[in-house]
Amino acid sequence: MNVGDEANTMSTIVNLDQVKQLNSATIYKVIEQYAPISRVKISKISHLAPASVTKITRQLMENGLISEVDLQASTGGRRAISLAPNAHNINVIAIRLGQTQLSIAHYKLSGAKQLSKQVTIPLLDNSINLIEFFVSEIAKFITQPALINEKISAISMTISGLVNPNTGTVIYHATYPLQNIALVEEIQKAFNIPTFIGNHTRCLALAEHYFGATQQCQDSILVSVHHGVGSGVIMEGKVLLGKSCNIGEIGHIQINPNGKQCHCGNIGCLETEVSDNAIFDKVKAAISAGSPSSLNISDFTIEDIYLAAIDKDPLCQSIVQQAATYLGKSIAILVNLLSPEKIVITGKITLAGNLVFDTVKACTETQTLPDFHDHLSVIPTTLATDPTLAAFALTKQAIYEGDLLQRIKV
Repeated sequence: MNVGDEANTMSTIVNLDQVKQLNSATIYKVIEQYAPISRVKISKISHLAPASVTKITRQLMENGLISEVDLQASTGGRRAISLAPNAHNINVIAIRLGQTQLSIAHYKLSGAKQLSKQVTIPLLDNSINLIEFFVSEIAKFITQPALINEKISAISMTISGLVNPNTGTVIYHATYPLQNIALVEEIQKAFNIPTFIGNHTRCLALAEHYFGATQQCQDSILVSVHHGVGSGVIMEGKVLLGKSCNIGEIGHIQINPNGKQCHCGNIGCLETEVSDNAIFDKVKAAISAGSPSSLNISDFTIEDIYLAAIDKDPLCQSIVQQAATYLGKSIAILVNLLSPEKIVITGKITLAGNLVFDTVKACTETQTLPDFHDHLSVIPTTLATDPTLAAFALTKQAIYEGDLLQRIKV
């Protein structure tokens, strides 16, 4: 066999493995969605041959991912046996590396949250000590009495900043010393558990798609406004990443050429005008300079600003509306580029209600093509505030794409 033949053989093997992985994922999703369901119905819904369904479901049963649950009513012949996921027996850990807090939670694959904790992340000046801290806290969590005898099938983490989920690498983070750090490799080395990492906002868009307001949408965009501003794009039911794996950095669109310098080095980025910190600083500076407001300069929060804005405090109303206009202009750019069915906004800025949403809608209606905005919904998130839900959605993605399915044995 020559080199060319060997390369073709290897390519064929890889392609067959990919097909098997995708077919397994398709069947698992069908079972999860329609359970209890017979193999015959799985074949019809998935458009896979009965023999393939039988073979794949046998493997999923051997690995403990699904089980036979009951016999269906007879239609004249032998009664079909139904299948259902064993999701309540599969344990996963979901982690959020926040700006100051490390949030860790234990979920069943069914989505039931079992345990959680939050700890303050210490100020550490190098990646080695920071990774040691992460490993130590994860170890403490999974060895507590309630979890010590449970098998953990996956660990998923989300983090702000630039992430390559394919290599498990944190490329850039504005707060932590994690530039070009293979974080997944370090966690897997410590625990020998399949581990996944993703940008928090992109994974939050997945969570909204799997469990929230965009479940029935193929194309949607989630815009997150917190310490920074970011977006996650879902196209044809999948998160859009691109070659760089970081599509959606809306926070670094220049919106005010005369604005402040951003941590990225550029001037007037969206998040220097719209983030919670930016709005808080603007209100505080204005009150200090003598602008009248119902807020007490010595004691107010970002939540107070948004609530004062809807109560028609002139200062807060003006600053929040200006921020909403900047946000709306940037969202209009996304709408023209991607034509989503829904825009979901998440963050404390949603407390300002119609002041924000009416302003954003006005921008999309005047700055996008009619075909793009006529049926566009701009709505707040429907998900409960939970820092680890995005990481749990990342685990579900690994299941649905087949990667994790091949690695779990209950």
